[in-house]
Amino acid sequence: MRISSSMICWNEAQTIDLALKSLVNFADEVIVVDTGSFDGTQKIAQETMTALNLSGQIKQMKVTKLVDARLKSFLLCDGKWVLMHDSNIVLSDALKQEMLKHTNNSKAIGTMRSLNLMGDYNHFFKNLPFMAGHRVFVEREMAKWDKGIDRPKFIGTGKLYEHWAINLSRVRPAWRSFYRGEPFDSRYFKKGDKKHNLKTNRMARWQKMDKYYSMVDFLVAEEGKSLEDVKRIAPRWYLEQLQREATLLTEEFKQKLPEVIVEELKNPRYRLIKVGGKIVGREPEL
Repeated sequence: MRISSSMICWNEAQTIDLALKSLVNFADEVIVVDTGSFDGTQKIAQETMTALNLSGQIKQMKVTKLVDARLKSFLLCDGKWVLMHDSNIVLSDALKQEMLKHTNNSKAIGTMRSLNLMGDYNHFFKNLPFMAGHRVFVEREMAKWDKGIDRPKFIGTGKLYEHWAINLSRVRPAWRSFYRGEPFDSRYFKKGDKKHNLKTNRMARWQKMDKYYSMVDFLVAEEGKSLEDVKRIAPRWYLEQLQREATLLTEEFKQKLPEVIVEELKNPRYRLIKVGGKIVGREPEL
């Protein structure tokens, strides 16, 4: 039963190696479509795939809609089953085993939810601990695509996995999170739902306008902010989010951390700095 990993990325130098490590003993091929990284993501991805003996390919693509990159990555896959995910998702061995069982017992679509770590590998996002279950594990011939959607429409019913993945979208340099417009702040959520405001989500606004090749181009044109401006502004913005939302992992969460993250915790690349119990920064830096 050949399984493909269909992955898209943009400036994921701090997470993509962890995502790729978690695919060992699961994916028979890895297809990475990079949408214009300038932080060395492609080099790290290639070195990691070579070191781990993961077969596949890395393609670069300029996009104004992320669905185009997701579709290209999907169509390059030749596995019978395809895992569609971003390069900030880390699988556990338990989840991989559950997904393998799913390929033998079902033709339905597999859904997967992920725990949102925040700032480092010891804290999670209090306001939104889990991302909703995404329908991402699909028998390739069952997928149907429509224009303008970010995930494929599927035939069949879904199953929510008992074991969750780790989402590292909030364990990144501050400038990277600023560009994405991550929905950190609870004040940006309307009462009764979890939809984040387009005013704060730069990625959503960039895609909606459909005229700039990159989020960097979008921010320069629409807000007059260069990359250097963002790198200066973002640390204070990110620190406010950390102080408001970063919460220590519970014992229950710790027990289900993927093996890749457990290994990372032995010598973590990011550490939150606390003084008197208050988060005042992060090493190496925000």
